[in-house]
Amino acid sequence: MPASSFSQSVAERLRVRRLLVVGPFLALGLVLVVLWALVLWFALIYPKSLVEDLQDDLHSIALNATQDTEQLLRETEGSLRTLDLLLLTRRNERQDLDATVSLMADSLRDNSRGITDVMLASADGRLWRIPSVTGEPYVDLGPKSFLSELGRPGGPSVILGTPIRLRPGAHFVLPMATRLSAPTGPFTATVGFIDLDALLRVYRTRSMRSGMAVLLERDDGVAMARWPEVPGLVGTNMRLVPGGEVLPPSPPASGQFMVAKSPADGQDRIVSYRVLQDYPLRLFVSFERDRILAGYLQQRRAVLGFSLLVTVIAVGLMAWFTRLQQRTRLREAEREATADASPMGLFRCDLLGRTVYANETYLRLLEVDRKDLAWGWLDRLPATERELTREQWAALVAVGEPVDRVRQLARRDGTELLVRLRMRPMRLGGRIVAHAGTVADITPEFAARRERERSQAVMSAMAQSVNVMMLAVDTDERVLFCNKAFERRFDIPENSWQGRHASDVFDDLYPAVHPLIQRAFAGETSVVEMRDDDGVSRPMPLDGDDRGETRYVELTYAPLVTDDGTIIGAYGVARDVTDVKQEQMRLLRASNTDPLTELLNRAGFASQVNAALGRATERDELVALLYLDLDRFKPVNDEYGHPVGDALLKAVAGRLRHALRPQDLVARIGGDEFAVFLSHVAKPVDAQVVADKLVHALTLPFRIGALELHIGTSVGFCVQWARQADIDDLVTQADEQLYRAKRAGRGRSSGSLCAERKTSAE
Repeated sequence: MPASSFSQSVAERLRVRRLLVVGPFLALGLVLVVLWALVLWFALIYPKSLVEDLQDDLHSIALNATQDTEQLLRETEGSLRTLDLLLLTRRNERQDLDATVSLMADSLRDNSRGITDVMLASADGRLWRIPSVTGEPYVDLGPKSFLSELGRPGGPSVILGTPIRLRPGAHFVLPMATRLSAPTGPFTATVGFIDLDALLRVYRTRSMRSGMAVLLERDDGVAMARWPEVPGLVGTNMRLVPGGEVLPPSPPASGQFMVAKSPADGQDRIVSYRVLQDYPLRLFVSFERDRILAGYLQQRRAVLGFSLLVTVIAVGLMAWFTRLQQRTRLREAEREATADASPMGLFRCDLLGRTVYANETYLRLLEVDRKDLAWGWLDRLPATERELTREQWAALVAVGEPVDRVRQLARRDGTELLVRLRMRPMRLGGRIVAHAGTVADITPEFAARRERERSQAVMSAMAQSVNVMMLAVDTDERVLFCNKAFERRFDIPENSWQGRHASDVFDDLYPAVHPLIQRAFAGETSVVEMRDDDGVSRPMPLDGDDRGETRYVELTYAPLVTDDGTIIGAYGVARDVTDVKQEQMRLLRASNTDPLTELLNRAGFASQVNAALGRATERDELVALLYLDLDRFKPVNDEYGHPVGDALLKAVAGRLRHALRPQDLVARIGGDEFAVFLSHVAKPVDAQVVADKLVHALTLPFRIGALELHIGTSVGFCVQWARQADIDDLVTQADEQLYRAKRAGRGRSSGSLCAERKTSAE
């Protein structure tokens, strides 16, 4: 290669290296700038847009609610004007008793959209209901009521009063009064009472979202109505409440603002309001600020946390890149030192095939002097092969193809040397400039392989001789090996299994074994136990085994891995574990059984009840727990001794078994206490029937030897739905019922449905 081309390649490599060093810093910096720009937008601008969108919605709702309120008030005022015109035509002294006027008032009460009542009023605050049967005022508001404004010269002809209750405990109504065109007697005005509930219903149709509120306020600050309702707020002057003066004395017709700690409910609210055109009222529509921003605040915390995490990671990466750059030269120096210390022979040869570099391992392995480095390795070949090998090696180098070969050489002392040669071309700027490779002594590896082959032969002989079934398959479930016991079990001719699929070999047992093989392919070891009467598996045949009893087989499947950990298949082993299983079951029965009565003991009862509850829950049925305590058992022990008492307990156990169904669980809890668990209970009364049956069965006399003994029993029971039942709760409830039965006189039962069935909504 010319020197100028080599210099250009080196310069290009330096530029690429510089770009690789600076590039990650630029990319990470750009990511951080974009990320924090988005974070600033999300933190500063996005919440303002949320509030602005909400204010637009509130403005629209306030406009609609104001129009509905004005329409209701105009209809009420129109109704009162109509009544005034009627009174002009009826010039009776007692207009409150006039039949036509009464008919008109009844029509307004029944047909007007918001009026609940209509009355005639005097300037001193007295109100007469139409018709006034007794002639006495229906309500006296006092001389300082809102009605006094109607009698003031130049005062308004229509006035809205503060919401009142006409009777204690009644709903609030909003009074609207109009001055009579021709006052007669004490009557100077007509008063209509607007149902605030009707007004609130109008607001509810306008504000269905949780967190929204509507407040109707008179221009002097008195709260006329609010939804949702706040106790004690209606009639309160909001200007006298701290923080209640939120508008100037002469506010614009509409507007928007934010209030901290609303005087109505103490919440921070976003508010939109409108002033009614024809009436001294203004309507506020608000929404809780925290509610509209709650989801945003959670998102902001998540975004900030994520951004900080990304920033920390980016800064860490930058620091890591910096340290990486500082260590690059050190690693290059380490590589050179490592090459000399490598256990493999490293070499480099030129385009003519001559070795131009070799580490110490190469020189020592091939017994080459450094002065003979170029072709010294040929001395390890027979003299007759050296020239031909030189020509072949030069041809390989000229082609530039990768080389991977195993070659047998001879050391100077005549011993055999087996080496593996790997060589690859070195390219610079797309051109081959040299070749580099490794030489490894595989003589020990070859010897180890022959040793493995010998060991495999030994293991194969042992596998064929043992009385357990063995099988190995590859990752396609093709059979690699099975022993004689496996061939006998599945009636397979010798060696005919080679290459067959596992489904062909196992036949009807394949569905049970297939999942175990798949788990082995995933690197898991599975150990399962099967019975010969479970409809799936059959026992491993044992010589001379003709007892006809249930047999148990333990299957173990594990991954088949190579030395480097690669899974190349699975292997399975099946062995008969009947004797071990039978001993385990014997010990389990002994630990769960009362030795005297052969009934379940407390531990066995609890275990089987829990299992029965699980099955009953799946069927969604009733279960019952009965607690029995023998009456007059202690005197039998005291008078006749413990042998008689033990015999009596056995007899009691026998009667309990006889009186109960085979699937019912019965246990001796301790002493003379017994417990019964009933599943498949059709209705609660069935448990009462069983309890009475047991009381009757144990009331009958027992004959123990020559003795006739009378004892009896008391029973407490609890019936409950299985999905709600808990064994501890059942025991507690049944025990309480037992003591109730004893207190009632013994020899009886007591119990009930302990809990009503819960619905899915509950």
